[in-house]
Amino acid sequence: ARSSFHSQETMTTPPEAAKLASEANACFVDEDYETALDLYNQAIQIAPQAADLYVSRAAVHLKNDDFTSAIADTNKAVTLDPNNSKAYLRKGVACFNMEEYATAKAAFEKGKELDPNNAQFKTWIRKCNAELEDEMVGEDTAAAAPPPAAAAPAPAPAPVPVPPPKKPVSRFRHDFIQNQTHVTVTVYIKGANKENCVVTFDEQAMSLEWTLSSADSWQIAFDPLFDAIVPEESGVTFFNTKVEIKLKKKNQQKWDALEADASTKALDELTEEEIKQRRDYYPSSKAQGGAAKNWDKIVGELPEEKPEGEEALNSFFPADL
Repeated sequence: ARSSFHSQETMTTPPEAAKLASEANACFVDEDYETALDLYNQAIQIAPQAADLYVSRAAVHLKNDDFTSAIADTNKAVTLDPNNSKAYLRKGVACFNMEEYATAKAAFEKGKELDPNNAQFKTWIRKCNAELEDEMVGEDTAAAAPPPAAAAPAPAPAPVPVPPPKKPVSRFRHDFIQNQTHVTVTVYIKGANKENCVVTFDEQAMSLEWTLSSADSWQIAFDPLFDAIVPEESGVTFFNTKVEIKLKKKNQQKWDALEADASTKALDELTEEEIKQRRDYYPSSKAQGGAAKNWDKIVGELPEEKPEGEEALNSFFPADL
């Protein structure tokens, strides 16, 4: 798949730009996103009409959690090549991460029309439907709630000691995907980093502890795992809104769940209802009551040449996510 992409890119871009893009692809695979972004920027300066370069740069923006720039690049790509299904995929992913679920769904549906054999579109559309349904239920519940009745004043009761409220049970939404050699677990927590979050690997277990303060820490553990892993070849990457944990499989076999005694399925095997049950409960970052953002026109709001990501992402969603 990668060789066919490179041959196509070479045909549609000048050799110098194609060479830079190829180097950027390699950096992307090595998770050197800073260098990949710089190389894509250089390639786009040479070939500003090459839609694939913008799609590739959008992949880097996604990895850097720069969703606005990813949307700008995919919009530019679609302008140059309206039949670029991968541009719609990455635009949808960026919009989904910004909680613009309706816009994301529209992008995924358009991409699916162009590439009906790509199962990723079906998975993402199910995720959007689950989030949109949850938003509608929340709005209906708020509208149906009657106004509070005015209560008659009552004599003040004698003060009674009130115990402190119980600390809410911590909960993390998490998903996992897998390929032949690795299982990637994504834990959706905001603000975790290598200074306050520790991930521990054992051959049959994995745990995460997120320390917010000396008196407050959240934990999640998978023990025992579905199958053995290689701890020294497993690792963790921190992002603004999530933690990605990559587990190296000791045995190259399909995992039916994350834990040996659980039935949690991989993300691409979930039904729409199951996705709803795993959804992120963080409040929306959108302004309440404000006008919806027109994400189809955002390219005009950014600097003209903010070069982009890379195309080794042919299989990066979801195999290496």
